[in-house]
Amino acid sequence: MDGKPDNGGSNGKTVVVLGGGLSGLSAARCLLELGYGVSLVEKRPFLGGRAYSFHSREVDMEVDNGQHVFMGCCTYYVDFIKALGAYGDAALQDSLSTEVVRDGKSGKLASSSRLGRLHLMPSFVIYPHIGFLDKLRVAYGLLRVRLTNRRKRAAQLDGESFYDWLKGHHQSERAIENFWNLIVLPTLNDDIRNVNADMALMVVQEGFLKGPGDATIGFARVGLSALAGVPGQRFIEDRGGAMLMGKAVRAIRLDGDSVDSVELTDGSVLRADAYVSALPFDVLLQSLPPEQARKPFFAAAAGLSSAPIVGVHLWYDRTVMEQEFVAFLGSPIQWVFNRSRIQGDNGSPGQYVCISLSGAWDFIDRPKDDLRDLFTEEMRRLFPAARDAVVEKSLVIKQPEATFRCMPGVAAHRPSQATPIPNLFLAGEWTDTDWPSTMEGAVRSGVYAAEAL
Repeated sequence: MDGKPDNGGSNGKTVVVLGGGLSGLSAARCLLELGYGVSLVEKRPFLGGRAYSFHSREVDMEVDNGQHVFMGCCTYYVDFIKALGAYGDAALQDSLSTEVVRDGKSGKLASSSRLGRLHLMPSFVIYPHIGFLDKLRVAYGLLRVRLTNRRKRAAQLDGESFYDWLKGHHQSERAIENFWNLIVLPTLNDDIRNVNADMALMVVQEGFLKGPGDATIGFARVGLSALAGVPGQRFIEDRGGAMLMGKAVRAIRLDGDSVDSVELTDGSVLRADAYVSALPFDVLLQSLPPEQARKPFFAAAAGLSSAPIVGVHLWYDRTVMEQEFVAFLGSPIQWVFNRSRIQGDNGSPGQYVCISLSGAWDFIDRPKDDLRDLFTEEMRRLFPAARDAVVEKSLVIKQPEATFRCMPGVAAHRPSQATPIPNLFLAGEWTDTDWPSTMEGAVRSGVYAAEAL
C-alpha cells in the first residue's frame, strides 16, 4: 500500500494513528466522531496495549496480563468504555469499601455518601492501623493536600518527593507506611519515597477528597481484550475506519517540516493529512529521523524510566476468600483479587485469585517457581481456608516496563500532544496529561491529541 488511506471521513481529512493501545483507540474514537477518516496501525494481532487478555497455554485459559482497576474519578475512561458499548462488562462500586489487613487485624476504608467530601471520616476514625496521634497528623496532612494549589506550585511539587512533602507536614513513618503508601503504591506503581509530590497530591485530591463517587473502585468483569480491544476494533470498523493489524512502524518520514509518510515493516507506506503517534516513547524515538529525535522536544522523553508489576495467578480447588479484593500491610502480598467473584462464579467449586504487586523490583528478577512458592505460602498464612486448599494451577506474569515512573522532575520529560512538527501529534499516558501512568491517563492523552489536531 502506497498512498493515502481510502477512508476519508465526512470532513475529507485523513489521519493515521500509530499504535492500538488505549491511547491510540481513544484518539481514533474521537477523530472518527469529529469526521476524520482514520487508519489505525498495530503491530500485534490484537488491541489494548498494556491492558489486554490472552490465552495462556500454561493454564489453558484466558487471563489478563495484569489486574487493572479504575476509579470513579476516571471519567474519561468510563466515557470511553461507554462509547464502545462495553460499560455493562465493567463493575464500579456503589461506594468505596476496601478491607485492609495487617498482622491479622482487619480494618476498612469506606465512604459515607451523606458526608460529601468528608465521606471517609467515619471509617478513618476507627481505622486500626494507625494510632490516635497519627490520625490527627493524617487529618492535618489531608487538609494540607486539600488546600494545596498544584498549578501554582507545579515546579516545586514536581521536584520534591512525596515522602519529603509528608515529612515536612508532620507525618510519621507509621502513618506513611500504613496509610499514605497504601494509596500511592498501587496508583503510581512506585514507593512513596520515589514519586514526586505533584502526582501523589493529584491522586489524593482527585481520588479521595472531592466526593464519595470519585473514590469508588471499578474493574472488568470480562477479559481486558473483551472490554476494550474487541469493541474498540468494532467501533472503528463500523464507522469506516481501517485496521492494519500485525504491522509495526519502521520509520516516520519527513518532507521538510512535516510528516510525509509512515513506512511499515512489511514495506508498505501510509500517507495522510495528519498522524497521531500512540507509540511507546522509546519506539517513537527510534522511528523518527535521528535529527528529529535529537531535538529537545522529543529527546526529553528519553529521560523517562519504567516501573514493574508482577501478577501471581492461583487456581485453588476450593474457596479461600470471600471478598472481591483485600489489601495487606506488612506482607509481600499487597492486593489480592477474587477473580472468580469479579468475573462471575461459573459453578466450579474452585476459586481463581490474582495477587497484584506494584513497584515490584523485589520480585521482577526472581524465578517464577520461587514466586509461586513464596506467595502460595503467604496465602496460607493470611487466609486460613487456603491452608488445606490445593493449588491446581498457577501462572506468574511479569511486566518489567508496566508504567513510567512519576519521579521528581518527570514533568520535563512529558511532552505535549502537539509537537513542533505541524501534522504530527502524540498520544500515550507518558505525554503531558496531568495524570500518572493509568488507563485514565492513556484515554485522556488520546482525547487531548485529537483536540490538538
